[in-house]
Amino acid sequence: MAEPAGALYFIREELEAEFFDEVKFAGIKVQAVFPGIYFSAIDRRLFWVLDYWPVTKVQFTSISDAAKKLKAIGKRWAYAGGENFRRGGLIAEAVRCRPLKHITFASAALPAATGAFTLQDKETMLVSTVPLKGAYASGKMPFVEDKLGPPSRAYLKLYEVLTLTGLYPGISDTVLDLGATPGGWSYVAANLGAKVTMIDRSEPDAGLFRKFSELQFIRGDGLNPPVATLEAATMILSDMACEPAKLLVSVKEWLRLPNLKTMINTLKFHGLSDKKLIQQFAAIEGSCIYHLWHNGHELTWVWHRR
Repeated sequence: MAEPAGALYFIREELEAEFFDEVKFAGIKVQAVFPGIYFSAIDRRLFWVLDYWPVTKVQFTSISDAAKKLKAIGKRWAYAGGENFRRGGLIAEAVRCRPLKHITFASAALPAATGAFTLQDKETMLVSTVPLKGAYASGKMPFVEDKLGPPSRAYLKLYEVLTLTGLYPGISDTVLDLGATPGGWSYVAANLGAKVTMIDRSEPDAGLFRKFSELQFIRGDGLNPPVATLEAATMILSDMACEPAKLLVSVKEWLRLPNLKTMINTLKFHGLSDKKLIQQFAAIEGSCIYHLWHNGHELTWVWHRR
């Protein structure tokens, strides 16, 4: 039988300090169940994690018993590895978990998962029906890379967050890319058919204009774009290096824009992040925050008008 348990957090080693600082800020206790995987008896959404699972504990007596209990909960499963890896792998085979391949961006056939599981010990599964990153259990999302088009590898961050959220810009969208140079995010949006305006103090990669004839560039401050350009935007993208506190001030102004439907902004930090500030972003209605597989010491804030 399943019993309420708490939450599971998958983290990256180089950001352990951020994770434990957030744990302290949240007032919870965690224990390691495997290197890079932590359990809390209190289910609390944390942000400096590759993946977050609200979990239940499911006791089992054999591989077949574990598979039977998972099938009773749902049809599709992802296995995250971890403790007792081989035993967990046998359960994964029994419920026909398919190993994930490199993701083709904007594919119409993305893998689906009812839930995800790992083992706490030889007779206990930690099971989630709503893992934050769905089929990408543990939060690792490798893509088939475009090594010829984008002018920087930052495009992989936008690949990832668009894949997670499904908020792809298209031909009906007017995208404003702030602090856009060299242009990795603009490349992705323009390649999806959106009308894109780039704003930066520096010129973007010249190859972008040869590939996308309707791409526009305005030299200026990403936090202070022209009013008319702002008002026309249906989507605002920003991977620029700026203080998150300053970005928050602008974001609150942009929320009033009547045509705006979506914002995707990177929150970049130097040293330990301001957890209260992150909570302010998270508290904005329509928001979600991710730490992406392709993020560095940063988070990605997503807002969508509902």
